[in-house]
Parts: sequence; C-alpha cells; structure tokens
Amino acid sequence: MIGLRKLSVCAFASIFAFAVVSRAQEAGPGTINYVEGHVALDSQSVAADTAGAAAVNPGHVLETAQGKAEVLLSPGVFLRVGENSSIKMEAASGDEVRVELVRGEALVEVDRVDQARRLDVIDKGADARVDHSGLYLFNANQPAILVYDGRVRVEDDRRGFAIKQGEELLLDSSVPKTQKLDRNETNALYSWTLQRADYAAQVSEWTVEALLSLDDAAQYTAGWYWNPWYHSWAFVLPKGRAVSPLGYGYYAPSAMQSLAPVFGDFR
Repeated sequence: MIGLRKLSVCAFASIFAFAVVSRAQEAGPGTINYVEGHVALDSQSVAADTAGAAAVNPGHVLETAQGKAEVLLSPGVFLRVGENSSIKMEAASGDEVRVELVRGEALVEVDRVDQARRLDVIDKGADARVDHSGLYLFNANQPAILVYDGRVRVEDDRRGFAIKQGEELLLDSSVPKTQKLDRNETNALYSWTLQRADYAAQVSEWTVEALLSLDDAAQYTAGWYWNPWYHSWAFVLPKGRAVSPLGYGYYAPSAMQSLAPVFGDFR
C-alpha cells in the first residue's frame, strides 16, 4: 500500500511537471493573467476563467470599472490596472512592447529587464522608457509618473526627464516638473500589487519545484510557465536568484533553493 501511495505521488508530480512545461513561454506580451471584478476587453467582459488565455493585442483596449486586471508584458514584467482605468496596447512584438494608459492608473512591476525588447509606457503623451527593474505608478487622471523603485527616462514633445527612485514627474502643467515622492504614501492599487506580487512569487516557487522534479532543470530558460493548478502564469529566471523591487524572491530551476520566496515590502 505504501509503495502504491509513493508511486501515485510520483506520477502526480510528473503529470504536474509535464503540464507546466508543455505550455512554457507561450504567454506573449499583453496576456491577461488575472482579473478581479468587472474587466472588459474591447467592451466584452473578461471572465475570470479565461484569464491566462485572453490577451490585449495591438490596437485593442482593456478597461476596468469596479475591477482590476494583471497583464503580462515581457517575462518578469507585470502591468496592473486599477479600477476605472483603461489601457491600449500599441505594440507587442519580440523586440518592442508599447502600451498607453488612456485613463485611470496602472502600476508596472519590473522584476527582470529584457535587454532585447524595448518597453515603453505612454501617459498623456509622455513616453516612459522602462529599462531598469523597479516599481512605477502611472496616473492619467492627474497626469504623473511616480517612481517608487528604479529609474526611468521620460520624453514628451518638448524635452526629456530622468526620474529616479523617490521622485515623481508631474505632467499636468504647461512645463512638466519633478518633485520628491513620499514612498510611504501609497494607494489601493499599490496595496493590491503587494498582494499580487506575493502570490506571483509563490506561484513561481511552486512552478520551479515542478521543473526540479524533471531530469535536467538546467535546460529551462527565463520566461512565463503555465501553472495549471494555480491557473496562473509563473515567471521563471534563467539562472541564479533575484529579489523583486517589493522584496519577493525568485530563483531558477538550476539554482539551489536557498532564498526564501517571500520577504515583504522593503521600500
């Protein structure tokens, strides 16, 4: 009986690992990973059970009412859209991702930068090139770009700005200006991002453990790996270990599991 139980556990682990690997790296830029409340894609409601498969493709618009959405960009980059907000995907290819915040607010968490793929977020005509890991809040209603962690280069029709950690760029004046940001002042979208970032790190850990059960964990590269048991895409590092801007740990299948997956908000 014990032997049969062990065999069943091993078989379950193998099926789980195969399910994860069989859909590895199929999540393109714009994939909707999670929705909560009322979310629509091109005016059509997005059901929670379609998340993970639906995507905001170039030219299409995702909008929320009393709801929120998590959209995947390049591997390791999460775009989280707040309530009463909308985004439009301008470009999504192997070498460029460009998304516009049409109204409301969105927060971008960059855990890993893909040097081969340019990432831009447009907010009221200002183009922010995101090429450093960090945490960036974009507001279109009261136009501003807030840098909680990292740094970003922003350009509009008149000039360019280099915004670093602890600064915000105000876009609603005739001449955009930077000012100090109190990083302890957060909002509901930031709080939701903390919850989602915690969950994302845990899903990544569980996914890596599944990959470790296979013969050669070193063969798996960075990317999004589908975890069917948690109905979520998981970010997997190509090698080593890393800590996200919010203090959550990630590690590659080839690395030893010596970094705890959850640390907390270390702003």
